[in-house]
Amino acid sequence: MLNEAVNRESVLIAIIAAAGDDGLDRAQLQKSAFLVREEFEARLPSDFYQFRPYMYGPFAQQIYTGIERLSDGPMIETLAGNDERPLYRLTRDSASWQFDLPEDLESGVKRIVRWVSTMSFDELVRAIYYMFPEQRENSIFRYSEKLAEEESLARSFRDMAAGRTRSVDELIAELQD
Repeated sequence: MLNEAVNRESVLIAIIAAAGDDGLDRAQLQKSAFLVREEFEARLPSDFYQFRPYMYGPFAQQIYTGIERLSDGPMIETLAGNDERPLYRLTRDSASWQFDLPEDLESGVKRIVRWVSTMSFDELVRAIYYMFPEQRENSIFRYSEKLAEEESLARSFRDMAAGRTRSVDELIAELQD
């Protein structure tokens, strides 16, 4: 059953909080929210963000409205990232904010944001397109399934070497499917 405290803004804040001090740029925020929706749709409020295929994959304009409203308050700060694009993170004062999200939803948000944060913009868009081909509609991004697979394999090996993911047997089984 859905906890009444779970609303789209609390999920958005949880997504930003999961990024820690590094924060999230707009693309990472959009793609994280999309993946949370895909994995936890039945657990999210009915007014959670509705995504449509856009120039670089899934996009929900309401996320920008929500983040701007939250940035006007004490919770979220907007910084200029390395490339001068906005970067969002929790303010120092709100870093200890407690989420009223079910444990599985909160841990899922953290897992998704960790994954999204490991990729460049191009890798992230290719990964989303690979997993959700319908999101390529309206795209202006040049997509290559071969490159997406190569990046995924390389990322898996890097993660394994760092002890952060599946065993070699699990990876081989995945490649054989």
